[in-house]
Amino acid sequence: MDQNEDNSNPEDEQNMEDDSENSCDVMDQEVQVDFEARNPEVTDFHGIKRLLQQLFLKANINTSELADLIVSQNYIGSVIKQCDDSMEDSDEDEDNTDSDTVFGVISLINLTDKKDIECVKQIKSMLLDKCSECSKEQRQELTTLLHSDSKQVGLLISERFINIPAQISAPMYDSLRKEMDRAIKKKMKYSMDYILLITKVYKPMLRKAYSSAKKKNRKQPVEQTMFVNAEEECFMEAAVLSFDYSVAHECDTAVGGQWDEDADEMQSFRRVMVIPGDQFDPVITKIKENYSTPAA
Repeated sequence: MDQNEDNSNPEDEQNMEDDSENSCDVMDQEVQVDFEARNPEVTDFHGIKRLLQQLFLKANINTSELADLIVSQNYIGSVIKQCDDSMEDSDEDEDNTDSDTVFGVISLINLTDKKDIECVKQIKSMLLDKCSECSKEQRQELTTLLHSDSKQVGLLISERFINIPAQISAPMYDSLRKEMDRAIKKKMKYSMDYILLITKVYKPMLRKAYSSAKKKNRKQPVEQTMFVNAEEECFMEAAVLSFDYSVAHECDTAVGGQWDEDADEMQSFRRVMVIPGDQFDPVITKIKENYSTPAA
């Protein structure tokens, strides 16, 4: 037999090309997944705890107790779950593991009313510790706020998977506000004098930028900040107290990005913001204006 003889079958080659094209088509398809907000249930405990851990990282916070607290007051707040209709369309071989996945959570904890719960004590202690490098006025203001028995201070919890778009936040904040109003009518302690939020942000490590500016006798670069949950930037204008603390040593990696030509990698921080309770509605209105999904 001639060694140069071609034994390939034209039909087989065509089938292989078709399979390759079909594979590429599948890779290019967008997966449409619908989400819905529900009140937290006991089965959501582990999912809520996982989201709390991505916020507090290695801080000494009993996230199990905090997750239990969120579930126990399920009349306030929501969890993001995959819609049942989406689950019916998913592969049965996945054993419906996504049905128990909590993709996001929003809730409000009254730090004043729950002051005797261990995880609340730990959160207050952590905040005061992280504010150790703040100005004297800021430390005093935060200390007074967290130790006051006359002022109702609410801790706003708003966490979700990083790939869940900000548009989902608008109805969740709207729902939270309505649930707070219903609770207030029932004489429950959800009329807040202040609302405190711990949000995840990234800032560039500007060592190269500062060095370059100094060498070229240029103006020092302005620090840029990226909010992981984009809508949380709406709280900044209303904040009467805010400070950042680095969690870079608690994270596995930093994040790269096109921020500044002289910038290094992005470093992970937490930003603490405190707004007056009467500013919560205007902030929610701003979130809805900027992040609501347009009507079909």
